[in-house]
Amino acid sequence: STHLAVPVAALGGMKDFTLPFKPEELLARPADGRLWVADVPDVESWSEKEVNKALDGVVGRLLTSQGKDLAEEKTFSLLFAILQSWQRLDEALQPRVVDLLTDAAKRLGADAQKLRKSGSAAKGKDKSDATGAALRNASKVAAFFLRWTCERLTSGPEKRAARPRRGKGSALQQAEQQAALEEAKEASKALERQRSMALTELNGLVARGAMPWLWLSDPTGWQQVAGACSDGGFFALDSAEALKGKDTRQAAQQCIAAPLLQEGQQHSNLLVATVSKLLHGLRGVEGTAAFAADCLLQAHSTPLPRLFLVELTQHCTAQELTSQGAFQRSLAAFLVALSERLPHVVLANISVLLPLLDVDCYPIRQAIVESIGHLLSAEGRKLPSGAHNAQQEEGDGVADPEAEIAQSSSGIFTLAPATKNDLLETLFTRFLDKSVWVRYRVLQTLNNLASNNGLPRELWPRVLDLAIRRMQDTASMSRKAAMQLVRKLVEFHPYGPALKGSGDERAKATKLLNEIQERMKKLKAEELAELEGADAADGEEGATEPAEKRQKRCKGKTETDVSIAREVDKDLEANGEAGAEDAGESASARHAAREKQREALQRMQQCYAQRVHFVELLDAAEARLRGLLSSKTATDVTEAISVVVELRLRGVPAAAKAFHQVLGLVWSRHGPIKDAAVDAFYRMHLEGRDTASAAEAVLQIYKDGFNSGEITHTHLASVQELIQQAAEKDLIVAAEVIPKMVSALGDGRAAGALRALTALSATGHDALAKSALPKVQEFICRSISSPAEQLEHARLVAQLLLRFLGSAKGAVNDAAVSRLCAVSQQCSYLVVQHFVKGEVPPQWFPAAMCAMDLSFELAQHGSKALDTAHRSPDKVWENILNRMLCGILGGQGDGQENGEVKVRKVQVPQLGCVAFVAGHLALRMLIFLEGLQSALKRQRLAQEEAKLAEQREKSKEKKASKKGKGAKAAEEDEEKAETSMGGVGLEEREAEAFAQIAETGLLYSNRLLDRVKPLLFACLLDKELRGYPLIRRVGAISLCKFMTVSKRFCEENLQLLFSVLFPKNGKGQLQGATQEAIAEGGLLEDLTLRQSLLVAVGDLLFRHPNVVEPWTGRLYSTLSTADASGNAVDLRLTALLVLTHLVLNDMMKPRPVLLIRALWLTACNHESTARVARILFQELAKRSTNVVYNLLPEIVARLPEHVEDGVEGGAVARVQYIMQFVEKEKHIEGLIEKFTLRLEQCASGAGGEVAAEATQEEGEGTTAKVEDTVSCLAHALGAMNYSDRCILRLHDVVVTRKALNLALSYYPVARECLLAVVEKARKPRGKGEDGDAKAAAAPAEGEGKASGAAQAALDAMEQLVNTLAHGKEEMEIPATAPVATAQRKNEAKRKNAEPEEPGFEEEKKPRKGKGRGRGRADKENGQPNGAKNEAVAEKPVAEKPKGRKRRVKADQDDDDYE
Repeated sequence: STHLAVPVAALGGMKDFTLPFKPEELLARPADGRLWVADVPDVESWSEKEVNKALDGVVGRLLTSQGKDLAEEKTFSLLFAILQSWQRLDEALQPRVVDLLTDAAKRLGADAQKLRKSGSAAKGKDKSDATGAALRNASKVAAFFLRWTCERLTSGPEKRAARPRRGKGSALQQAEQQAALEEAKEASKALERQRSMALTELNGLVARGAMPWLWLSDPTGWQQVAGACSDGGFFALDSAEALKGKDTRQAAQQCIAAPLLQEGQQHSNLLVATVSKLLHGLRGVEGTAAFAADCLLQAHSTPLPRLFLVELTQHCTAQELTSQGAFQRSLAAFLVALSERLPHVVLANISVLLPLLDVDCYPIRQAIVESIGHLLSAEGRKLPSGAHNAQQEEGDGVADPEAEIAQSSSGIFTLAPATKNDLLETLFTRFLDKSVWVRYRVLQTLNNLASNNGLPRELWPRVLDLAIRRMQDTASMSRKAAMQLVRKLVEFHPYGPALKGSGDERAKATKLLNEIQERMKKLKAEELAELEGADAADGEEGATEPAEKRQKRCKGKTETDVSIAREVDKDLEANGEAGAEDAGESASARHAAREKQREALQRMQQCYAQRVHFVELLDAAEARLRGLLSSKTATDVTEAISVVVELRLRGVPAAAKAFHQVLGLVWSRHGPIKDAAVDAFYRMHLEGRDTASAAEAVLQIYKDGFNSGEITHTHLASVQELIQQAAEKDLIVAAEVIPKMVSALGDGRAAGALRALTALSATGHDALAKSALPKVQEFICRSISSPAEQLEHARLVAQLLLRFLGSAKGAVNDAAVSRLCAVSQQCSYLVVQHFVKGEVPPQWFPAAMCAMDLSFELAQHGSKALDTAHRSPDKVWENILNRMLCGILGGQGDGQENGEVKVRKVQVPQLGCVAFVAGHLALRMLIFLEGLQSALKRQRLAQEEAKLAEQREKSKEKKASKKGKGAKAAEEDEEKAETSMGGVGLEEREAEAFAQIAETGLLYSNRLLDRVKPLLFACLLDKELRGYPLIRRVGAISLCKFMTVSKRFCEENLQLLFSVLFPKNGKGQLQGATQEAIAEGGLLEDLTLRQSLLVAVGDLLFRHPNVVEPWTGRLYSTLSTADASGNAVDLRLTALLVLTHLVLNDMMKPRPVLLIRALWLTACNHESTARVARILFQELAKRSTNVVYNLLPEIVARLPEHVEDGVEGGAVARVQYIMQFVEKEKHIEGLIEKFTLRLEQCASGAGGEVAAEATQEEGEGTTAKVEDTVSCLAHALGAMNYSDRCILRLHDVVVTRKALNLALSYYPVARECLLAVVEKARKPRGKGEDGDAKAAAAPAEGEGKASGAAQAALDAMEQLVNTLAHGKEEMEIPATAPVATAQRKNEAKRKNAEPEEPGFEEEKKPRKGKGRGRGRADKENGQPNGAKNEAVAEKPVAEKPKGRKRRVKADQDDDDYE
């Protein structure tokens, strides 16, 4: 080779080169004398020095020939041998080869540029002379080598260094690992540079500088080089690491797109190859979808996007997509990325993509939905440079793909109205897609459109309606997305600045529509008058009436009518329609003005009609929102809270009740729900406010609640807890707000200020002690004219100080204690003062209770600053009670004759005050005794600890002496033992002494409280006294408090308590005069009294469980009352609340009879009762003790015994409800055994009925039909979700052991449920397909099918069921060896892989084949292994059992969870 200036004749020795399909083809001699590898050097045997020397020679020749020496045989053979041995050569040689080839390619491009500028490239001269031919030939060789180099750089394994682990190895080893890691990073960066350089220069051989001009005279050679360039770019798709590099990725995309952008060449073959390779690449590594979309973006002006989309749809068949899960996800990601980058291309080919919505592959449908969303949101966006926008004719639904695409004059992406409507209709139809992922994507797409104002105004009500319906979706992710869409629709609605509810807003909108109608009639009348030749002057005078006269004429109308008329005028002025009076004098001008005004009125009419419809839909969504607020799914609750807050901020009255429910969620045990409730309260009342306005907002909450009368004690407690939680989260600065609240004590808002101070006392303890206590002391000493208000303030002040004492982290200073004592004394004084005056409003009783609690709490505080009265509060209140009692009875001993109490004529409230103070004093003295016992124990432990410390010091001193060491050590041990035993004995004696005082010392031994007992009995039994509701209620509550104090008193009077609660047939019914006395005077009709007694029974059940336990059957019977009256329903709700509280707080063991009755209540007509029952099961299901699982067999089997009328779906629906709480695979396996055993026992019961044993809780025996019990058990089996392991267990029960042959033969419901299990198990079980989606990404279609062993088991069960349904005795089941083999393999893997949970250990197989699987069933039912159960003895299948009735014993599962 010679320089470019050498004559062309000197280049005659260079051979022509043709790019091969594979490099190995060049090892054979071609017939036409083309360039080939005649002599391959053995570079693998060369040393590094020899290889470098050979490369130095190549570099010299390439520099001399400007890169054309690549086509010489010697250089060609050497480079071929080096690339052939690429992986086996030294890594230091690879960068040098890459640099050599890229430099040669650059020099060839520079020569082409010189050739074009030289005289030989002048116009009219042939470009295919020898110089150009040699240059093209060398370029083909360079393209061949660069293509091969790119393949080597992308296909070779990339070395990585292990990341050093912390704390592993010595410091030297860690340093070495870190150095290796840095070295690997540098090597990766160097490899990235080499790939980028090779791909860039390979692209330069086609598209850089004068190379396109050079290839115009050689189309065949261009096709070869373009193919090599494209292949080099596609090599990047084979390596995930290569795609991660930005430079490599961009260079590879340019290599693919640049040949297609060359003008003057034939691209048909290259287009076909590119489409095929891109489709193949989508099946490759991660990241190929975005790579393919970027390639189409760079080649958007070529036919490649259209051809690729058409070819893509040919591969979207169900068979191909189902078998390739990765291809599904990659294809879906590509469609989304393409619609994001090239919306005009996707729109032009939408007719090709829309049929993919009918493909049974939800990732593809999901991608089409998201692509439509990108098209709708891309309207108005600037298109890529040189892009075209499809122009559509009016009336066409979508763009015709075969139509000519015209150039967009503005370069902005636009959508025809018809096309936009069709795309939105397509989205709306996908609301009902069978896949949750598609429905979720539709909701997200509409959410984005609503946020960006991409929805037409007339479609907002329709979208809102669809979103509200999706709030009841079966999948939690769809419900969450639906609520997010509702929130966005409310936030960005186009119907004016304010939305009000259906009340005033609907009335206002109706009047406004009527006003618009009147205006339109007036315009029509004016037009008719003008046409008929009426007096134009009169018309103009009426039309041009001044505004002042119109205002005077409006004085006769209401304020609403005037505001509506003004609003219409304002809208007309905003639309630029001034009316007919501004149009001039000509008739045509007046006609044009009237037409404009008519059009504006029509637009207003449509807008307000849509606004009313929008508000009506929001009102209708209230019930669903309130249902979601009580959902068991946390995301449902949190999203519903956000929707309710948004509605509340917009002023929709429909959200008022729901917002009250949101306030109650602050008591939730679920952290995110509680935080969401606090955030909702903050957004609603405190966000964006300073300290003063925040304090005013809090006070306004209480003021509005009191004025409206809607706020209850529950709401007040919720608001107080919300304020406290907000202060703990620093959403409220307590130290700054407390002074504002203190200043509000004197301006008529004292009640709200005291409640707020109580809530802030925990976080603002120091600020409260400094600034609030003096003001509170002054406030409580002020005289108020109203006794009720003064007592209410005393109660609130006492509650504030109780919270202040409870939140103190350390000792309260003496000054604060003195103020507390003064305030406590003043509260007690107010209580006694109003009693003496006979002014006893209802507020007196809570005030007295809080005053007594405060005095006792101060005594337990034990501060030295306490005065004498507060050191012994029991004596103080005993003295007060004694004086009150003497004041009523007329002196000590004057009220008793012959053991009977004769009450004088006194005021009824005063008598109730005595009974109330006596009951609460007994309870507070019990608490005071327990506090004294705890204080003595702490003091004794401190003394023992000091004594032991002293003994340890003495023992250390005695160890120095060596004489008698062993004897002295023994004596010391004996002394320590005696001291320890003495301490234990002292503690026991103290406990016994305090228990004796509480048992007999308070209510017996002729104490004051003992003398009050006849008064309490008289409140219930005296004919005259029990006629007063206050007397009988206070007397009953005080009697219950006495029963709480003393077990003996509880045993003596428990019958009286239950006689008041359950006066009719049953336990606890009193006989004779006592029962008659109770029945008179309206005692039994007092619902408030009975509800209070139910709460008291709950306390007694916790305090004295053994005493109250025999009476719990009557308590449970309250849950299944047949009386539909309001009193019975409220009493049932109270009983359920009490039992739920006891069970969830571990005060009571959940009994099966309780859960059975509660299960029926989950679907009762009373919404509050149903919600509490659902909460009970939801909270029990969250516990680790598996309560629901352990009691489930007995609950399901005995469910027909307690049938409730009016429950939708009956027992089957209740079974399906409770089975949703069984989720673990091992629980399902255990329930298969338990349900099967019970089903077998029930089916084998003779006579068609099974007599259920009477339980202690119920107190009465009931019978249940066999058919109902079998139906419940069968539906329980069918309601569970079966994995492969569970299917094999069910196969073992049904086919191998034939345990259900009798039930399957005679009960169709058993066969139907088992066949439903088979059908459901055969469906694909993709994660998140139709339930709560927990996976991060959508699974591929077709994944999750049952294994081969499970399929064989399902076929065997189906065959057995069908055979038994036709009455055959026995069936020869085909050999199920694969099933058994797979089961044994799965069990072996499980034993090695995962530990067994407690209670689910693998059963030990018996040596003999009889009774397989019976051991585990017997063990779970409390029977020893090997025990024979006569109830499950096998019987002939062909003969139905006959004989006497049999009793079936239930599984003893009550103790499994303890």
